[in-house]
Amino acid sequence: MIAFGILIALKGVALFISHEVSRVGFVSALQLTGKNHMPQPPIYDVCVIGSGAAGGVIAKELCESGAKLIMLEAGREVPLNKFLSHKWPYELPYRGFRGEKQAPFYQGGVSSSIRYEDCDSVSVDRIRVVGGRTVHWNAVVLRCAERDFKGWSVDGIEEDWPLTYDELAPYYERIEQMIGVCGQDDGLEIVPAGKHYLPPLPWRCSEHILHRATKHMGIPLISVRKAVVTMLYDGRPPCHYCGHCMSGCDVGALFNSAVAMLPKAQRTSNFTLRQSALVREILVDREGLARGVSFVDTQTKQEQEVKAKIVVVCCATVESARLLLNSRSPQHPNGLANSNGVVGRYLHGHLGGGADIYLRELEGVPPFNQDGATDHVYIPRYNHLAGKKDYAGGWGFQVNFSSYMFPNHALRLHGYGAAYKERVRKMQPGYLMLGAFGKTEARAENRVSVDSHHVDEYGIPIPIVHYRFSENDLALWHDKNRSLMEICSNLKGEVFADFGGAPGGFASHEVGTIRMGKNPKTSALNSFCQAREVKNLFVTDGSCFTSSSEKNPTLTIMALSLRAADYIKEQRRKGGL
Repeated sequence: MIAFGILIALKGVALFISHEVSRVGFVSALQLTGKNHMPQPPIYDVCVIGSGAAGGVIAKELCESGAKLIMLEAGREVPLNKFLSHKWPYELPYRGFRGEKQAPFYQGGVSSSIRYEDCDSVSVDRIRVVGGRTVHWNAVVLRCAERDFKGWSVDGIEEDWPLTYDELAPYYERIEQMIGVCGQDDGLEIVPAGKHYLPPLPWRCSEHILHRATKHMGIPLISVRKAVVTMLYDGRPPCHYCGHCMSGCDVGALFNSAVAMLPKAQRTSNFTLRQSALVREILVDREGLARGVSFVDTQTKQEQEVKAKIVVVCCATVESARLLLNSRSPQHPNGLANSNGVVGRYLHGHLGGGADIYLRELEGVPPFNQDGATDHVYIPRYNHLAGKKDYAGGWGFQVNFSSYMFPNHALRLHGYGAAYKERVRKMQPGYLMLGAFGKTEARAENRVSVDSHHVDEYGIPIPIVHYRFSENDLALWHDKNRSLMEICSNLKGEVFADFGGAPGGFASHEVGTIRMGKNPKTSALNSFCQAREVKNLFVTDGSCFTSSSEKNPTLTIMALSLRAADYIKEQRRKGGL
């Protein structure tokens, strides 16, 4: 390796991360060509852009199959021992009110280098760190149901996916075993189950009380399925129930691509990770095929290139669309793989809203530890059980994923002094939180664009988000709020609703800007995440979704990435790539 490197060790697994590109055969090349000739830079079999859920799967699988692979990550590694997960508010400069625990994962100007124009209340969570958003996430991993792949056939909106649940099910199973998922098979068609779950998380008192209410209403409540290990698994220690999942798991019990995927790629000796590499564009040859990638070293501000036979884009929905739109050339004047103008369009994600409930049954009990692993239970979609609605889609409720550390109701209660403080303390043990994740419609007018007049600090045009909720979204949102308050009315306690006067999104679950599909006029990719116009270009992050449901997208992203990896292996074996 040239330049410097750092070593991460976790349970005997070591990962070497280079700051500079690994020069394969550098010394031998000098010896062969003489001191007056510089060696030719390597041509990698595969270049992967992004190191999160999708990139980690692609890197592990292709490196293990023998491919020489380089991964470009715009961020830098944050070692587990540098996580701030267990810091108390008084140890943080702003007492945690400015997101200090997660700030190390948002490097450079990533949070500010985006614009919102003609938008409803949505926001996009873009991150730059080795491991991507798997470094701090809630890790709920749900399979999409068969009906979720058939939007047109079932509900008469959007389009059917170019693949079925049955085609993706084996990949769901393999991914669940790779990452370690706790939970169980609850026999519900709307949340298909696997066969290899780890023991589920134990339910808290408030969740048992919630179950009494939902059972009476005919609403299911099940053990959550999360990519958190509840026993020693794959060299990762079991969860110690600190409740700081979304601030980063400093022991690796929560799945993290940098902990559980990249070290396996590294062990093959086929893997090179280039940090601080912000990709400017994908380069093409005379035939319009990908030949490599141009990137900016964010530390030195120098422009560099990597050559590769295959390029796999895994840098998340908005950033991936930005990259392809910025990759203009005489062969692709409208952006890479975008002669039909679809790239950047069909942006969508989840709408939210929820409620905090303070249960009277637990009011005033002696303090007890409820931290856990954020949410332990889940309310899957149930609105379809009551017959046809005047809208398509549904919602699910994730429960208690907000930290118990801060008494949220303290800002909502009136009063002052000893009596006020006593009221806050007395209510806190009864805290129960319900957070909704609802489907939104994939529509062409909702999109990501770029504008050469708006650039980041490296001169790269930034993404511009244009998004409006549809009539279907609004109808679903209103019914979700009605149903939420009905659940709350069956719980004895004080309720603080948190859904405002209009929906908001996307809860870090944005998808759909480089979609796969059956119709070449309305999609950019085939069912293997392969670009139709550029056969050696693949996009396997959430941007490849045809549509989405109420389920969190990460498990499906990883299953699609695994399927694409198998396809790439087979095509390489046949000489097709």
